[in-house]
Amino acid sequence: MRKLKTTDVFEALRLIKKANLKEELRPVIASVAEGSMSIENIGISGILSVVEIFTEKKAEKAIYEFLSGPFEMTVAQIEDLPLAELAKNFVALAEENDLKNFFGILQAMSTKKS
Repeated sequence: MRKLKTTDVFEALRLIKKANLKEELRPVIASVAEGSMSIENIGISGILSVVEIFTEKKAEKAIYEFLSGPFEMTVAQIEDLPLAELAKNFVALAEENDLKNFFGILQAMSTKKS
């Protein structure tokens, strides 16, 4: 497992664009970035909230591609992960990163000023 880095922000933005989910994700990203979601909830429940939005088949592969970076795994390895291992990886991702900051940057970069 590696820490999130700059390339992950751009990968997440591509994922949002590819899946046409900008409007659906905006409230989740904003709640994390604004701090209205507790640090505890930013962990696995926060990540799972985002993943729930990506349940469309068109986004599945893009999710695996995004996770392959921080999980340091191939897409095929992620597809075949037992659910307990996937959950463990989400917990580690949350514990090892400043997800509030990550989602704050994501929010700033995905919000267009009108």
